Amino acid sequence: MAQQSKTALTSRPLTKALGTASILGLAIAGANMANAIQTDFGVDFQSSAFAVDSDAYEAAGRDSATDTGFANLLRVKADFKHEGTGVSVHTRTELAGDRWTGDGGRNTPAGGTGGGGGITGAYNNGNLGSNVRLDLGYVQVPFANGTILRVGRQEANWSNCFLVCDDRRDRIITITPTSLGTVIVGYDRRQDSTSFRNPDNGDMVNAGLVTRLGGFTTGLLYVYWMENSDGAPGGQYALQGTHLFSPYISGKLGDAVTLTAGLNYFDGNAIDFGNGQIFADAATSEYVRLGTNLGAIQLNAQWVGTQDGGLVSPGFDTYSSLVNNNPESTANPTSVIRMGGASGLEDYEENLFIAKAGFNVSPQLMIHGSIGTLMIDTGTADDDSMVYDLGASYKINDAVTTSATWGMVTKSDVLATAGNSLIAGSQGVSLANDDIMAASINLDVKF
Repeated sequence: MAQQSKTALTSRPLTKALGTASILGLAIAGANMANAIQTDFGVDFQSSAFAVDSDAYEAAGRDSATDTGFANLLRVKADFKHEGTGVSVHTRTELAGDRWTGDGGRNTPAGGTGGGGGITGAYNNGNLGSNVRLDLGYVQVPFANGTILRVGRQEANWSNCFLVCDDRRDRIITITPTSLGTVIVGYDRRQDSTSFRNPDNGDMVNAGLVTRLGGFTTGLLYVYWMENSDGAPGGQYALQGTHLFSPYISGKLGDAVTLTAGLNYFDGNAIDFGNGQIFADAATSEYVRLGTNLGAIQLNAQWVGTQDGGLVSPGFDTYSSLVNNNPESTANPTSVIRMGGASGLEDYEENLFIAKAGFNVSPQLMIHGSIGTLMIDTGTADDDSMVYDLGASYKINDAVTTSATWGMVTKSDVLATAGNSLIAGSQGVSLANDDIMAASINLDVKF
């Protein structure tokens, strides 16, 4: 017994030392594990108060000529990078992104709103919130030759938002630096609605090059939509056997003037409704921008044109808050006119000539104004509209910016509203007899 006690006493320091070493080992291992992953978190919040006004809405049967509303968007980014391999995972989640509807929302209880003993599908039965959804989610794998592979839901932009702007694509893409420039090769699955039904698949492959030519940044992109269906219109993905070429350039003309220009050219065997839609025949669109910086003053001029229903992304910056300027995944509540959305309609032509001037009142405050004309020829009729726009932005600090916009488009015999996803029922209203105006006050937070 005494011997056992002596043994226990003499072994206690060793046991304590082993225990301490184990704890230190776990702590070191935990630290190594933490150091093996780099993280990057961020927040993007936008809130808008807006109003759209035109007597055309009331004339078309709406209850009022004016619509006012509020909307907000909240996205949270979480990126993770494995230090040892450089492999990273990029995610962004949209926690809210809709027009304010008060106590109601999208998470409607499955069994009704309660009361009558029905089974409900939400914890909060009286103040229902919005659905959380994935905005971005992809893995990025680097290779020894500098190539980067990305797989998953990604953001898509091209040609200063002329072809595509802030879109989301389920895609596989490689980005490879070469002596000629950066080579991009990718595949997008644009649609897959029903299993074991290939005609509705939207298979798109693309190859591009971004390089420097004569002092200009130059981009060249070719896109092909595979032909999964040969039948008549109905039930299949709209773009079948369609080709797209989209080049752009951007750079300096001398020391003072910046030139930016781009082109979209569609042609192929897409569904033909007998009028060239949807991009069944050749359809083109172009833009040319000239700009100069005179210290506190910035001057810009732009021409945007379409022929035979050529494509212009709804997110393209036309220098007007009412015309386009409505990115695919970040709606602009005051965007009510769309140019470049005729999808290959034969003989349909649009031309926008517009100038913009900006003035930096202070390092925080900037004001700007635009004036232009939008000319539309449908092939059977044509008319022009004047476009006016004013705006101001104030940077409160590095994370917070406020802004305000006001715009107007005058009446035209051939012009109709396109609307946006924040103003239900605003599309398809003729502006033959009435002007349209829209304004917004905005708060943006990003860090």
